Amino acid sequence: MDKKNCIAAMDMGTGSVTIAVGRAGEDGRLELVDVTSKPMRGITRGEITNRQQVSESVKEVVAEVEQKLGLSLSDLYTGTSGRHVRCAGHDYYVFVGERSDGEIRQEDMDALREGMNNVQAEDGLRIMDRIPQKYVVDGRDTVKDPVGRFGKKLETTFNFVLGSATLLDRLEKTLMALGVRSRKTYPNAIASAEAVTLPEEREMGVAVVDLGAGTTDLCVWHDNAVRFVRGIPFGSGDIDSDIHQQGILEKHVDGLKTTFGVAMADLVTADKLIAIAGRSPREKQEISQRNLATIIEHRLREIIGFVVDEIGDSGYSGRLRGGIVLTGGGSRLVGIDALFREVTGLEVRLALPDVCVADESLPMAQDPSHATAIGLLLKAIAEVAPARVVINGPAGGGTGASTGAGAGIGNSGASGSGGNSDDEDDDDKPRERKKKEKRGGLKRWFEGFLSEPLDGDEDF
Repeated sequence: MDKKNCIAAMDMGTGSVTIAVGRAGEDGRLELVDVTSKPMRGITRGEITNRQQVSESVKEVVAEVEQKLGLSLSDLYTGTSGRHVRCAGHDYYVFVGERSDGEIRQEDMDALREGMNNVQAEDGLRIMDRIPQKYVVDGRDTVKDPVGRFGKKLETTFNFVLGSATLLDRLEKTLMALGVRSRKTYPNAIASAEAVTLPEEREMGVAVVDLGAGTTDLCVWHDNAVRFVRGIPFGSGDIDSDIHQQGILEKHVDGLKTTFGVAMADLVTADKLIAIAGRSPREKQEISQRNLATIIEHRLREIIGFVVDEIGDSGYSGRLRGGIVLTGGGSRLVGIDALFREVTGLEVRLALPDVCVADESLPMAQDPSHATAIGLLLKAIAEVAPARVVINGPAGGGTGASTGAGAGIGNSGASGSGGNSDDEDDDDKPRERKKKEKRGGLKRWFEGFLSEPLDGDEDF
């Protein structure tokens, strides 16, 4: 495959770091060039807690990808997860242009989008995504696509996905110190959903649960739009800790879990003792497979309980006709779909990140732990011009001519303001004064969103 015009995305998880490289094929499906994973150190519950360890892990995986592909990886797209990732709604409206017929046109839609792009987050937060939820014409008719309809006022509600500015800056600075630039950071929960859901599921309503090592990411889709995003600070790594507390050496825990682990004790039909190497070559340890399953089930039920609570908070618990799509490395446990089905009462499907992948690339998309990296790649390709090059020439050949997308901020009203302001002197206000006014106008919106600032160092 020609490696020109390929894009790279990196998932920096608690247990592993994965880089996916690919491009959009002629049929629109993702053509994967490479997917490489390495163990990750220095990240706890999705947050960087040791920059030196993270740098070493990232440097190792970047070097391997560059060696395999003969390319220099200068910049890529990244993702983030954890408790700091949340969402909040924001309303906005514009008056339809002064035309006698009052037809809503694309320029009115563009004005809404521009207004949302100019909204500023409260200090300490960063807006990672702005997702339209609905459109209302003249305060009466709720429509999916208002273009072509008639009215005087066009309103919209956007779902803003926010994250801690401190943690996002930390991620970008860590990569920058390695000579790698993060072009854009997406919420991991949305990226995973991009990789594993079907169009019919997104329309009917579906909750995507990505069970990672340190976090469980939840993304709720309904009526073809992302409605809710949340990072739950527990994952399959907590199962490892529970097993380790039973006296099992840490180096044997993961192998024991993946080889003999079952998500429900009732699924262990014939209990048996599992022999494990002890602290010395002569010493042996034993654990009952049923007891192992009981440990796993207990922790999983706790995690599923958090998932159920968050789905309830989303307001869509009774509207998910597509059920739950389960992915991530933790989804490989035998019987985990049955346990989710029992606790939630919803249909559950185990998923691989192969929904949008070209046939020839399917072998590289057969690991659920790669869902986030492949989803990040899909998000990036959807937003990047096809001619933009993110991987630059042969290794050692210097940087290419790729440039980042502009991020200019214009003048816009805040919540409840029309795009056509009556304040004729607004454009004459100093830029810094206008920024402060916009932030002040949104202060109440963000109050209570986080009870206290996040700096990434809190304990759970």
